[in-house]
Parts: sequence; C-alpha cells; structure tokens
Amino acid sequence: MQKFKPLDKEEFFNEFSISEDYFNETGLKWKELQDIYLNYSSLISYLEKEAEHIFSKLRDVPNVHSVRRRVKKPRHLIEKIIRKGKKYSEQGINVENYKSIVTDLIGIRVLHLFKDDWQEIHKEITRLWETKETPQVNIRRGDYNLETLRENIKDLNCDIILREHGYRSVHYLVGVPLSKDEEVLVEIQVRTVFEEAWSEIDHIIRYPYDVDNPVLTEYLAIFNRIVGSADEMGMFIKKLKGEVGTEGLNPRELDMKFK
Repeated sequence: MQKFKPLDKEEFFNEFSISEDYFNETGLKWKELQDIYLNYSSLISYLEKEAEHIFSKLRDVPNVHSVRRRVKKPRHLIEKIIRKGKKYSEQGINVENYKSIVTDLIGIRVLHLFKDDWQEIHKEITRLWETKETPQVNIRRGDYNLETLRENIKDLNCDIILREHGYRSVHYLVGVPLSKDEEVLVEIQVRTVFEEAWSEIDHIIRYPYDVDNPVLTEYLAIFNRIVGSADEMGMFIKKLKGEVGTEGLNPRELDMKFK
C-alpha cells in the first residue's frame, strides 16, 4: 500500500494564506485534518475510476454537449475545510464522517446548448442514480416567470432556488460506493455552455479572496446578464428553426418570410 507524507502545517498555511489566528477561530484540530488528508489521499485512484465511470455514462446522453469531471485534490480538500471553518467544525467533521459532509469530492459538469435541454438530461440522471437530496434548479431573479417555471417542471420533483448574484445551474447529489456500508457523494451540475463560461470567469476573478469586491461584482453581474440574453437568443433561434423550417432557404428568402 502506498504511503503518503503528512502535511507540513507551516508550508500549507503559507501556500493558502491561512493565519494561525484564523485557524484557531475555526475550532478545527490540525491532527484531525492530517488524518482526513491521509485517508482521502489513499482513495484518490479509486475516485478517479468512479469519476470516469460517471463521465462515460453521461457523455452519450441525448442533449449533452460535453461533460467535465474532476476529483478534488487532497490539499484542496483540507484548504476547503479550513476556509469553511465553523460550518464544518460545528458538524464535528473528522476522518470517519468527512465523506458524508463534503459533498463534492467528485464533481461532474454536464453542459448543454439550449436552456430547455436540461429537462431530458434530468430524466436520465434520475433514471441512472438515486439522488441523495431533491435536485436544485438555481436561477437568477428575473430569468423566468416563477409560476410558469413551477408549472413546467412540476413533474420533475425539483426545488427552485433564487440566486441574487446570477448563478444558474441544476444540482444533483448522488453517491458512489466505497464499500457496502460507505459511500462518497458526487455533485453533478447541469448548465448551458454560456453559463459555464460565465461561471469559470467569475470563479477565477473572485475566488477565494475577492468574493466581496463591489467593483468586480458589479461588472461580473453585467456579464451575467449578457450570458442570460445569449441563452434566450439560443432558445429563440432553436424555436425559429422549428417553426419556420429554414432548410433550403437563402438569407433573402428567410428575410422575406418575416416581412
């Protein structure tokens, strides 16, 4: 069995700009974090195989444009636990329970082209896996008429979450077994390619140290509204093609149809 080297506390704190005072305020214990780090490091190769298995199942689902996968790196797991601080210490996180507390040890991104494509993808995800919580449809306030949206997805058993800062994505939590008595949670996010682009830029620019920067937040919000408009335009063009039937029409003929 491969042996893993314990974390050097001083080196780790320097790498992630963590002060001793901040760490002490979290209520976490370094010895417990070391145990989590070593245990999780031993699971990485298995989790990589599981991530590949999920990836291969989703890649061929109709309406899926592309799939991305990642397994959280051990150092980043420990950094996340410290950054979340009291949220995790109050749950008594330790080497025995961290796999049921941290929900994104494996992260899967499923991208689609048109905004309404996710409903068919949803049906396939819930057919393939038992979800561990009700799927969450995260939308930006103003994106939809809420009553209409609720009516349209009433048979899909999803919760609608309003996000003030423009985050759009559908979240699923599923499990993969480690043994007959233990599993690891996997977070699957389904979103459009436009939303993925905004999310990646937002993450690079703001996280983890500029989350509350008002100037960056304002400009990224403008970008987010443009992304929403791009998704609406994609839906309009899809509907246009379906209703008009543009095959075989040159641009002048197509223009005449709308005069």
